[in-house]
Amino acid sequence: MPAILRLAVASEQPWASATSSLRFAIYARYSSTKQQETSIEDQVRRCRDYIQRSGEDASAARVFSDSAISGASLERPDFESMMREVAAGRIKAIVTEDMSRISRDFADSALIFKKLQYAQVPLIGVADGIDTGQKNSKLSFTFKSLLSDLYLDDLRDKTLRGLKGRALAGRATGNVPYGYMTSPAADGLGAEIRIDDEFATIVRRIFQLFENGHTYKGIAMRFNREGIPAPRAKTKHGSRGWPHTTIRSMLLNERYVGVWTYNEREWVKRPGTNKRTPRSRDASEIIRRVRPDLRIIEESTWKVVQARLDKSRRRYTGKAGRRTASVASRAVYPLSGLLRCPCGVSLTIYGGTKSSKRYRCPDNYKRGTCDNALGLREDIARKVILEGVRSRLLRPTAVEFIRSELARLLGAANRDVDTELTRRRKLLSRTEGKIGGLIEFIATGDKSEYVVTSLRDLEALAKTEQAAIKSLERQATKPVALPSPPLP
Repeated sequence: MPAILRLAVASEQPWASATSSLRFAIYARYSSTKQQETSIEDQVRRCRDYIQRSGEDASAARVFSDSAISGASLERPDFESMMREVAAGRIKAIVTEDMSRISRDFADSALIFKKLQYAQVPLIGVADGIDTGQKNSKLSFTFKSLLSDLYLDDLRDKTLRGLKGRALAGRATGNVPYGYMTSPAADGLGAEIRIDDEFATIVRRIFQLFENGHTYKGIAMRFNREGIPAPRAKTKHGSRGWPHTTIRSMLLNERYVGVWTYNEREWVKRPGTNKRTPRSRDASEIIRRVRPDLRIIEESTWKVVQARLDKSRRRYTGKAGRRTASVASRAVYPLSGLLRCPCGVSLTIYGGTKSSKRYRCPDNYKRGTCDNALGLREDIARKVILEGVRSRLLRPTAVEFIRSELARLLGAANRDVDTELTRRRKLLSRTEGKIGGLIEFIATGDKSEYVVTSLRDLEALAKTEQAAIKSLERQATKPVALPSPPLP
C-alpha cells in the first residue's frame, strides 16, 4: 500500500495518531454487592492484555472502576471522572471488557457514543469486538446497547415473577417487619416467615400502650429510657433509638393482625440517576393473603387502635380511613443540614406557624436520648446568621481574598484553554497535512472512491477543528470583571 494511502487509513482511528502524552483508559464495573471484587481485577487484566497485544504500553493505562453500581445509570463516580478526562482531552482511547460495562441503558449508551465521537476517543469492547473508532461501528454498538437494555427488562420481569411466586407460596419476598424473623424453607425454596417471640412481645406492648392513651412520642421515649432495642439496632446501619415515626408506622402495619400484602408498589428509577421513586400498582396486581399463623395483635386490639388513629386524622387533616402514612412535602430552609447539636446530630425544624418553627435536636425531641431541649427560632437564626455572613463577605480583606482566588482560578482556566488550543492546532496541522497528501495523490491519477471519501472526511474534520479553535480563542480573550472592594 502506498504511504499516502496508509496515512488515510490511519486517519480512521483517532487514537492511532494521538500524541504520546495521551493515555489509554480502562473501565471496569460490576453491579451487585453479591459479586466478588475480583470481577474488577479480571476485567482490568483482560483489557491490559488487549492493549499489550495491540503494541501499546498497557502499564501506563489509567484504570477507572465502579463497584456494586448498576449500569442503568450514568451516576457512577469513576465513570464520571473518566468522562471528565475525555472532555479535557487527556484520554487516547477507552478499553472495556464489553459494552454492557459502560451502560445498560439504551438512551444513555447513545449519549455516550455521541460524546466520545465528538471528542474523537474510540471505545473498544474486548469481548464484543466493537471499536467505535472504526467506520460503520454505530450499527454494532447500537445493537449491543439495545441487547443490554433488553437484558435488564428481562431480568426485572423474571425477578418480579419469582417474587410473586414466593408471595403466593407464603414465603418472604424481602425484609420482614419488626417482630418477625425468617429461616430457610425445608424444601429449599425461599425463606419461611415466623414470629420472633422476643420482639413480638415489644410489638404487643406498643399496641397496648397506645390503646391505653399513650402517644407515639411518649412510647418512643419510654422505650429509649428502658434501653429496648429499636428496629435496625443490630444492622450495619445501626440505630440511635426509637423515633415516634417508627411507632406510628408499626401501628398502621396490617401484617401484625395477619394481613400480608405484596406487590403494592413498584420502584421506578429516574432516568439518568440511581434514585428510585415508589409508584402504586394497579389493584389487580396486588396480592393480599390472610395469615392467622402470623398474627401478633388480636383483632379487637387492632380495631380500637385504628379507631383512635382515625380520630386523630380527622382532627388534624379532616380525613379518616387512611391505612398508610402520607408523605408530606418538605420545605427547604437555608440553614438545613448546617446547624448541629453538641451531641453531633443535625438540628431539625419543628413547629407549624412561622413564629413557632424552631431548630431542635431530633434525638431530644423524638427519642429523648439527648439532654439538649433548647429550641432556636428559624426566622431569627436565618436573619442573624445570614447577616453575619454578609457582613464578613463585605469586609475589604474578604473581598481581596475573593479577588485573589478568582484571579488564581481564572489563571488556571486560561492555562487549560492554552493547552487545549495547542492540542487542537497540532491536530488541525496534521489533518491539513493529510489533506494535502491526498490532494497530491488524486492529482497523480488515483481518483478511487475510497481516496475521495477519505478526503471529504478529513476536510469535515478540519472544519470542526477550525470552529473549535475559534471558540477557544474567543474564550481566551473574553474579559472577566473581578468584584471591586466596597466603597468606604
